[in-house]
Amino acid sequence: MKMDKDTGQEDVHFVKLMKCKDCHTAREAHGDGIEYNSMKQSGAMDAKCENCHKSAPQTSSHQIHNNKLECEACHVRHVVSCSNCHIDTLVREGKRVSIPLTGWVFLMNYNGKVTSADMQSFVVNDNKTFLMFAPQNSHSIMKQGRKCSECHGTDIVKQVEKGKLKLTWFENNGVKNIKGVIPVVDGVTYECVYQDYKNGKWIPIENAPAPLLHYAGYGIPLTKEQLNKMAQPRGEK
Repeated sequence: MKMDKDTGQEDVHFVKLMKCKDCHTAREAHGDGIEYNSMKQSGAMDAKCENCHKSAPQTSSHQIHNNKLECEACHVRHVVSCSNCHIDTLVREGKRVSIPLTGWVFLMNYNGKVTSADMQSFVVNDNKTFLMFAPQNSHSIMKQGRKCSECHGTDIVKQVEKGKLKLTWFENNGVKNIKGVIPVVDGVTYECVYQDYKNGKWIPIENAPAPLLHYAGYGIPLTKEQLNKMAQPRGEK
C-alpha cells in the first residue's frame, strides 16, 4: 500500500476511502465453525469483485475471454513477492527475513479461471531451495485493465514457451527481478538466485541446487493450450 501511495498509483478502493469491511464479511474475519485448510480453499472467502460490480462493461476485452479470467488477472497492478525466505532464521530466532520484490504479476488457474498469482522462494538448511507459486489478489487494483500487448505475444511469454525464464539475478550488489506478466506453466524452468542469511548478511549460494517446485493455495499451472493463446499477439481494444 505504501509503495503504491509513494508512486501515486493507489488502489482504486483505498482512494475512495473504502475499509476492509466494505468487501470482507464478519464470517471471513471471525469464522463460521468450519476449519478451512487455507483462505484459498473454496468457501473460505466471501469477497469477490462481482459482489459490487454486478456486470462488466461490454467491451471486447471482457467478451473475448469468455468468462475464463478473474477480474484480478487484468486489474491487479502488481504483487509483492518474498525472495529467499530464510526458514532457518525463522526457526532459530523467530524472525522473518526475506527480500521483497515487485513489479510483476504471475498468472495461474484457480477455481476454473485464470487469476493473478505470486511467487516465493525459500532456503532451508543453508542450501536447500524451494520455489512456490500461489494465487494472490493483491490490494493494488487499477481501474483500467491491462492492454492486450502486456500479456499476449510478449518476450516473457516467448521465453516461457522455450522452457526457461530468469526470474531473479544479481546486479549492483543486489537482487533484481524481471518485470511484467508471467505465465506459470508446468515443466518450465524458472531461474532464481538463492542466498543464505548469516550474521545479518545475505550470502549468495554458489551452484544452488534446483528448487523443489510447489503449487500452493489451490492454484494450478496454466496449460500448454493457454500458453499458446498468450503467445498470439492481440489488438489493443
